[in-house]
Amino acid sequence: MKRVWNNRYWQVVILFMIIKLGLHFITNTHYELHRDEMLYFNQADHLGLGNATVPPFIGWVAYLIKSIFGYSVFGIRLFPAMLGSFSILIMAMIIRDLGGQMMALVLACSAYILSPGFLIFGSLFTVNVFDQFFWLLISYLFFRMMLRRNPKLWILIGIISGIAFLNKYLVLYLLAGFFLGMLLTPQRKLIFNRYFALAVLIGLLIISPNIYWQYSHGWPIIFHIRELEKSQMANMRYGNFLVDLFDLHYVTTFFWLTGFFGVLMLKREKPYRYLGIVTIIVILLFIVSKGKAYYTLGIFPLLFVFSGYLLEKYLTKKRILINYFILVLIIGFSSLTVPLSLPLLSFEKLSRYTAKTSAFVSYPFSRWEDGQIHPISQIFSDMTGWEELTSLVNQAYRQLPENEKDVCTIYAERNYGYAGAVHFYGKPYGLPEAITFLDSYTLWAPDTIPRGPMIYIYYELAGLDKLFEKCLEAGTVHNPYFRENGLKVFLCQNPDDSIQQVYKQKAAEEKAVYHQQIKFTDKAGD
Repeated sequence: MKRVWNNRYWQVVILFMIIKLGLHFITNTHYELHRDEMLYFNQADHLGLGNATVPPFIGWVAYLIKSIFGYSVFGIRLFPAMLGSFSILIMAMIIRDLGGQMMALVLACSAYILSPGFLIFGSLFTVNVFDQFFWLLISYLFFRMMLRRNPKLWILIGIISGIAFLNKYLVLYLLAGFFLGMLLTPQRKLIFNRYFALAVLIGLLIISPNIYWQYSHGWPIIFHIRELEKSQMANMRYGNFLVDLFDLHYVTTFFWLTGFFGVLMLKREKPYRYLGIVTIIVILLFIVSKGKAYYTLGIFPLLFVFSGYLLEKYLTKKRILINYFILVLIIGFSSLTVPLSLPLLSFEKLSRYTAKTSAFVSYPFSRWEDGQIHPISQIFSDMTGWEELTSLVNQAYRQLPENEKDVCTIYAERNYGYAGAVHFYGKPYGLPEAITFLDSYTLWAPDTIPRGPMIYIYYELAGLDKLFEKCLEAGTVHNPYFRENGLKVFLCQNPDDSIQQVYKQKAAEEKAVYHQQIKFTDKAGD
């Protein structure tokens, strides 16, 4: 360790790791939790071998976080911040394996730290940040295996790929990219050996419990994909994918393109040509399947590494000044996107800043899932309003007599953000868990409810007033920056005798769609 600390290269690596960690430590508690963060954190209370829409890995991590930090926003966001910091260490190791020096390190790490996409996801406890880290780690293992001509590394690739699959199924896109990239280059010689076969076997063993869980539950992931196709992918356009890809990196787009074209076109870099092919395959797979641009983020740290390495290698002597110029451009232009990529400004200031810079600054997630451009990022719009919503639910709950609180049901209309807010921000109030029929909450929902009052979260009563003698609006969320602005909380009391049967039937139907989705979708003629 002393030798590492005395090495100037690794001192700079540690400095970059601290900067990356520090950026998130300073800003991580400025905004409320994102709706997805609350969903994943709630999985700590429902551990198993699978979930309705994602594999079980993030639930296990959530359980660890909850055990250590409890209900802490800082604790929840500590892990993604640390993963971003460790990603810099992996990038530095690749640069050293390539023979790169200080300039390559500074360029690559600066681009990574300031890339808007990595700033955003480094602030969020989601499957995506773990996915990006696993992609980089797997890419490093592939790179090292091909650099050292060491097929034994297939074993580690199999293990890490299996774990990555338990985090997010999209790692299959990366593995497909590397497999095809190797087949199309001389690296194919490393495929056909016993270590590759053993790696496949190990990977299958690791993922088999989750595959069995999906099978035994009727493959709910397929239903989830069908739902995404209807609600989100229907708004995806091929041109938008490329625009969104640029938004995720802004000025660093031109930096990673250096590495991408360099490994494809430079004869002296032919041994690394597979990386360009892998990038093409991965991006094409997501475009064809109408995936979101941020799904590809995990491939770019490796491109940043090669960009820094190639610029350092070919721009020497007097031309080295170009590298300094590129570094200044990266830092200068990227600094404009930092307030749009980190929970830094108040929402009022963020709105004004966005309006002032929109003419020359492109920022990620300005295009919402409805396909339209909005003045504030959808990511940030989903990181406010939850505390206000929960306080309204609490106000309604406190209006109930003590004997009715024990039989009160909090019902959120098909939105796991509403239910997640009640779970996380309702903890200090002692609120009961909220029920909703969406995502994993469908599987978590009870089969029956007590005959008692109901706190209903939605924009309108949607016919619920027919099942209760009295339904009053308890409050409305007033937050222009909240994606659910105008959301209402209703307090419904004195239910009729049919309320339990109505709920029981609805719960059975909703769960049947997940548990027997193949039968349902076949009937729909998909």
